[in-house]
Amino acid sequence: MSYIVPFQSISLFESTFKRQINKSTGKIDQRKFVFDKLFGEGEDRLPVLADRYRLIWMPGCPHSNKAVITLRLLGLDRVISIGECGVLRDPRGWVFSEDIGEVDPVLKIHYLDDAYLKGDPTFTGRSTVPAIVDVETGKVVQNDPINIPKYFVTDWKKYHKENAPDLYPEALRDEIDKWSDYINKEVNAYGCGFARSQEAYDEAFESYFASLDTLEERLSDRRFVNGDHITLSDIHLFVALIRFHINYHLVFGVNKKRLEDYPNLWGYTRDVYQTPGFYEYTKLEWIKKHYQLSPHMRAKLGNVYGLLGTGPDNRALLAPTGRERLSADPDNKFVYEAEARLLFAHSDLDTELEYLRYALLTPIEKASQATFQTDLERWAHQEEDALREIDRRLSSRKFLLGDEPTAADELLYQTLLRHDHIYYYLYKLNFAKSFDYPNIARYESDLAGTDIAASIDIVAEREQAFLALDDDRDPYHLVFRGPEARH
Repeated sequence: MSYIVPFQSISLFESTFKRQINKSTGKIDQRKFVFDKLFGEGEDRLPVLADRYRLIWMPGCPHSNKAVITLRLLGLDRVISIGECGVLRDPRGWVFSEDIGEVDPVLKIHYLDDAYLKGDPTFTGRSTVPAIVDVETGKVVQNDPINIPKYFVTDWKKYHKENAPDLYPEALRDEIDKWSDYINKEVNAYGCGFARSQEAYDEAFESYFASLDTLEERLSDRRFVNGDHITLSDIHLFVALIRFHINYHLVFGVNKKRLEDYPNLWGYTRDVYQTPGFYEYTKLEWIKKHYQLSPHMRAKLGNVYGLLGTGPDNRALLAPTGRERLSADPDNKFVYEAEARLLFAHSDLDTELEYLRYALLTPIEKASQATFQTDLERWAHQEEDALREIDRRLSSRKFLLGDEPTAADELLYQTLLRHDHIYYYLYKLNFAKSFDYPNIARYESDLAGTDIAASIDIVAEREQAFLALDDDRDPYHLVFRGPEARH
């Protein structure tokens, strides 16, 4: 779908939100969510099953951004696939414009609206993201944007990854709920951006900056909203603040101050942005294009020629923040769940081999079979999770199960070499090399002179892997020579 389409009048904006326009106030009300069945056991609940659902998001939308960040932080992308709409909607709704043929590769639909109509053939509202679709039926089954992150935390816990962050600690739940509710209601630039009168704009303007002042003060003496660690409250706040930085200040008229003019909020936003899980699913350019080039927003904002703002300069988002000084646990941005699953006990050879197959080898195999982008990213992230956890464990162990190598170490060593020489290139798993992880690098060095190192001829395997490619995938039959040996 082209990003520059002919400019349309304000009637496009009015028709897009016609079912939300409150005729008595002139404001645009919050939309109602018709697919609000909860997850759990029983006839009236959605079953919590692996590979049953697909989360549909759109990079520009703050609510769908919350859902996909939470999914990623918890490692639920192993059991719930991800579909991504393009950042521009046409008159009928969201389109899978970034997929081949503009069709979702799993649901086989062009419009997200088709999944809404399968969920309810009488549906006449505006199809929205995030949406959770039952892949067996193709029906939308849940689209509550505020609570989907909480459902992932509480209802899907049996599928959380090893060492998953506890985003909703029981001792803090009342506080997290209070601040999450405050953020969703008050840190709302849409009151200005969607204002249809000067009075409505002025009222929303004062309310918006009052909420930022409150949070600026709160974050003056704590690293995150609820203390030393990231919780659900921070997911709600971050997606709002990063959009204030990129778009709202410019195009929604919330221009009393920039985000950079709030020292604590600016440092906080950068601190969260630099966190894995947030970083990869905060697509800055897509967010920018969504708000400034969407046809209905161009009409509302008078962007006749489809021009993008020339700022902001986002390089500063990666600068150190120093906010760890506010935390009693400066080395950790998360508090972690207690892990009771046998698979993650790492206490005997059979379980450790099962863990390596589950956490490392299966994602690599799935990535090798990926035929579309979101599927590749999904499995690459799972392999990345496994390598991070292995590196963490090797900080306190010489080998996987103690001071002596086992068959599990042989399997891991061979896999690490194959990742660096083969998978990194052929499967596009180039998020890191194994030796970028300091404890894994030490581990590989310790094994380099042992019988385990002699169990694999990686140069021969690399040549075989490249030459086995068909003419389409390697038309000139080239074999990559690197990387340089590290041991």
